[in-house]
Amino acid sequence: MSAAGKRKGSQFECDLLRYFRETVSLPAERLHLAGQKDEGDLAVQDIGLTYLIEAKAEARMTFASYVKEARIEAAHYAFARGIDPERVFPLAVVKRAGLPIGESYVVSTLTDFFRQ
Repeated sequence: MSAAGKRKGSQFECDLLRYFRETVSLPAERLHLAGQKDEGDLAVQDIGLTYLIEAKAEARMTFASYVKEARIEAAHYAFARGIDPERVFPLAVVKRAGLPIGESYVVSTLTDFFRQ
C-alpha cells in the first residue's frame, strides 16, 4: 500500500471514531496493529456487545475479503481479551468516495449478523 493510501485509510479510521463517539454517541476506541494477530481497526461498544470494525477506504471494493478479514480480526480481539466470541460482531465499514461518513457501507453476512 502506498503512503497516500495509508494516510487515506488512517484518516477514515479517525473520521469513523469521531462519528461513533459524536454522532452516534457510542463508546469507541481505535485499535493498534498487532501483526499476524491484528484485532481490527475500531471497537465500538453497544448494549453489552462489541462491534469489531474493519475500516476500508479503497477505490475498488471487495466485500468478501473485507468480511473475511473482519471475522478473523474479531476472533483475535475476543481471544486477546478473554471475551465470548459470540459477543463480538465483525463488521466491515467501507467508505464511499465523495460521500460523507454516514453514507459508508456496513458489510456483514446474515449468519454473522444474526449469529446463526
